[in-house]
Amino acid sequence: MTASRFVFGDRAFFRKTLALMLPVILQQLITIGINFLDNLMIGSFGEVPIAAAAFGNQAYSFFQFICMGLGSGAVVMSSQFWGRKEIGPMRVTAAIALRVTAVLCAVFTVLGAGFPALVLRLFTDDPAVIAAGSPYMRLIGLTFLPAGLSSTATYLMRSVGRVDVPLIGSAIAFVLNLFFNWVFIFGKLGAPRLELVGAAVGTVIARGFEVLFVFGYFLLREKRFAFRPRHFVLPAGSLRREYGRYSLPVLCSDTLLGLSLSLTSVVYGHMSADMSAAVSIANSLVQLISVMNAGMAGASAIVVGNTIGEGDIPRARRESNTYILLAFLFGLVMIVPLRMLEGPYTGLYSIAPATAAIVRGILLCNYFMLPLQTVAFTISKGILRGGGDTRFLLLADSSCVWLLSLPLGALAAFVWNLPPFWVYFFLRLEYPLKGIVCFIRYCTGKWVREIRASN
Repeated sequence: MTASRFVFGDRAFFRKTLALMLPVILQQLITIGINFLDNLMIGSFGEVPIAAAAFGNQAYSFFQFICMGLGSGAVVMSSQFWGRKEIGPMRVTAAIALRVTAVLCAVFTVLGAGFPALVLRLFTDDPAVIAAGSPYMRLIGLTFLPAGLSSTATYLMRSVGRVDVPLIGSAIAFVLNLFFNWVFIFGKLGAPRLELVGAAVGTVIARGFEVLFVFGYFLLREKRFAFRPRHFVLPAGSLRREYGRYSLPVLCSDTLLGLSLSLTSVVYGHMSADMSAAVSIANSLVQLISVMNAGMAGASAIVVGNTIGEGDIPRARRESNTYILLAFLFGLVMIVPLRMLEGPYTGLYSIAPATAAIVRGILLCNYFMLPLQTVAFTISKGILRGGGDTRFLLLADSSCVWLLSLPLGALAAFVWNLPPFWVYFFLRLEYPLKGIVCFIRYCTGKWVREIRASN
């Protein structure tokens, strides 16, 4: 590619990208930090509590993928409408997204809070892990509805460049979570020592605050959407069809992706508690290092979507070329801190030598995965979504995971009896595969879809 195919000399582009990326990265760091601190504090109690928390968090992670699909689906439409300053269709898109979010999150709340042992049995058959994790899962289930509403509101605000309020809400929630975890896990300041359950209590308090702050602001103060409680009942009209065409494939794609990640936990859970604990420990560090993925994907979806909404397709392609190159470079750079932190980080946990060895093998696998994973995230969750090519993404996501990665990982674990490194490798193979498939699609130029509200 020649220099004319990029926008490296455009300061406005980089200012807008950084303004979107940095808050998203910081917010992602905070979210990961909450799980990281949960693991670290619970880690002093041994492998069973770590595994129990990991499976509870895996159920929550599946729920988060659905929330991401709900929010990202709305971004596909609202970012293009914002590019044309069509406020009416933006409000209708928000109303549809929030109504769907409320219904789905209510279902998850009933399942998580009402049937915690049943949920955990989907991931493991270890009775000790299920017994330890059920009270934790019951409390975490109470956070599904508030977390879903604040998540969708966050994505909607990001689509119009309003990223500060969700960041502030997440930062305060992080501090609250850290404080109340310390209080209730270890029994400080006169509180009971609840250990694993204490981590769930801290999460419930933090999530409750976050929904009041973020979702409350969106309903009462946000001025770009100017969405107020009365707008919940706005008729969907012709946008119902557009939502089904562009947003529902994103929801299905992220739901299937979240389900596949949950099934990878099932594979780990039926191998051993050591394997489950090792994956949880290693993935916490990998997620911390690779926060650039979420920032790059989120920024590229909004910037490219806004530009397409303005009608400047050639510029959208130049912006996309720039994002892809930056993503690959960032992926290479992220290998350095991962390598530097491997030893000190593993030493923070009170785990058996065999578990520590599995952790090191998993981290080694990620040295090779990170650059391709970053490119895959940027193209699939960012550029192609911003361009409205959501039905192709549904096909790419489902085929790479369900036809290749997940079956190979299950065969490696239960038929071929391969070492943990290779089981993890096959279960993560979807990222380089999806990166290749989505890059080929991008090169065809068929990913641009201009979304318009019908009269």
